Amino acid sequence: MKFLFKTKDKEQNFWDWFQKNEQAYFTLKNEDHPTLFNKLAKQFSKVDENLTFEFSYDLIEGKRDFIISADGMVSSFSSVIHLVESAPDLPRFNLISFRQKADGEQEIEYGDVSLTVNDIFFDYEYDATHNVLDVDLYIKDYEENDEFVAAAFLMLDSLLGEYTVGTTLGDINFGTLVSTHHLKRVSELEEVIKSTIL
Repeated sequence: MKFLFKTKDKEQNFWDWFQKNEQAYFTLKNEDHPTLFNKLAKQFSKVDENLTFEFSYDLIEGKRDFIISADGMVSSFSSVIHLVESAPDLPRFNLISFRQKADGEQEIEYGDVSLTVNDIFFDYEYDATHNVLDVDLYIKDYEENDEFVAAAFLMLDSLLGEYTVGTTLGDINFGTLVSTHHLKRVSELEEVIKSTIL
């Protein structure tokens, strides 16, 4: 006699695990953060090794924001979409696909790097073949290291949203800001995208 077992997909396995542990992630006691986040990161890696997450510090109308991100990796955008679409009802969480653009004046701190919108200018070229903008970012006091690059990408995410960055920007290059002549402020990038991308 043969027994046929229906295997669960990786998205369902993830959500089964999360539902069993959701109380801890809703409460989020400070002393438990490292352990909880390490466990959650391990579960995400079983779905897609590029997936990451953020929780809101404060509750919003009694719910905690739970952001699932591909960390800017376009190849993993579909994993975010599929995972969120397969989510069960989670009444204590606002489940959000991708890092969203933020309101107000932006300031990014990453490691030893601190950036505001006044520190970054850009030039661009439209790539009609791929319908994206290739962008050159010029950053005040820029140094060629991972912290500057990460901070710049976080700034782009905060101004545009992770999905827009991944789907409308092509090549992104970095350089030191020497002069602002003929350059635009990075805060103007969203309007350039809206007026250029077909």
